[in-house]
Amino acid sequence: MNTNRTYRNFSALALTVFVSVFLLSCIREYIDECRTYLEFIYDHNMEYTDSFDPHVGSVDLFIFDAQDKYLFTMQSSQEELIGNKRMPFGYNLPFGKYKILTVGGLSDNFRVTGKNGSRLIPGETTPYETQIALARNSNTVSHEFPPLWIGTTKEIDYQANETVHPIHLIKATNLFNLVLASSDYGQETKADTNAAAYTFEITTPEGAVYGHDNSPKNKETVKYTPYSLTAGDAASGAIAEAHINTGRLLHEEEYDYRLTVCSTETGKVVWDYDLMKLLEHTKPASRPDGNPLPMQEYLDRQSEWHIVVIYKGDEPGGPENFVAVKVIVNDWIIWLNDIGI
Repeated sequence: MNTNRTYRNFSALALTVFVSVFLLSCIREYIDECRTYLEFIYDHNMEYTDSFDPHVGSVDLFIFDAQDKYLFTMQSSQEELIGNKRMPFGYNLPFGKYKILTVGGLSDNFRVTGKNGSRLIPGETTPYETQIALARNSNTVSHEFPPLWIGTTKEIDYQANETVHPIHLIKATNLFNLVLASSDYGQETKADTNAAAYTFEITTPEGAVYGHDNSPKNKETVKYTPYSLTAGDAASGAIAEAHINTGRLLHEEEYDYRLTVCSTETGKVVWDYDLMKLLEHTKPASRPDGNPLPMQEYLDRQSEWHIVVIYKGDEPGGPENFVAVKVIVNDWIIWLNDIGI
């Protein structure tokens, strides 16, 4: 037996295997390095920090080609993302330009549709026909729904290089925590813990239907009523406590947002006020960097509102003598009179 030849053959084989493994590892590393990634960011909040993790639990991506035709949808929970915020993009797609509409926290409470409310049709539906809408059966919404985030449609150029495309999300829903309280905190009230003498309503001028650019798609009055309503703590002067979800708030001159207080017994409106005017008084003058803070940006950043309406009247349960004297919005006190603020 020729041991030298055997040794040489074994050495050559080992070298071949080593080179093959090395090359394969290099190819894999190259592929990884050349991947295109989408990085989801939610820093459009009052904390001015990225809060995508842990607030946004999932993302749905609606992919369109260079001709603006819908291709398919990619879905991922936050746990499936790299570092809980980054998604590889491309896979079997050819290199080229694509448009991506991202929706965060999509649930059964919302639907994404194409033209005239139809389903998205591959090869036909365009981003400009796509809309994200709150699922509702009437112009009155009284149910609780989870938060929703929308990222303005982004165009990316998918190439054979390592690129990270940031996708910035804006929250498209709001939570209002509302309290009605008597100015005479020492009075005894007849309210019990199960029924409230008053309730709240928030009337909005747009129908909670948004386009690919997160702008409203139509103008339609929608009334939001409490999904939770209690009498509150009478000992502290609270007569009613309510929680209401709404869609995005828009600061437009022709848009009229109203906050009203109604008697639950008669349905009579005892107080009606311009909601946007109340919220405007709470806006900081500037961002942390010193630049002015526009009202629309403030409305998009501040998605949770705590409003206390202080009233005076002879009978807590009788709306005839109801007079609102001040409103507290997120700790800002706004004094009222008969002609407004």
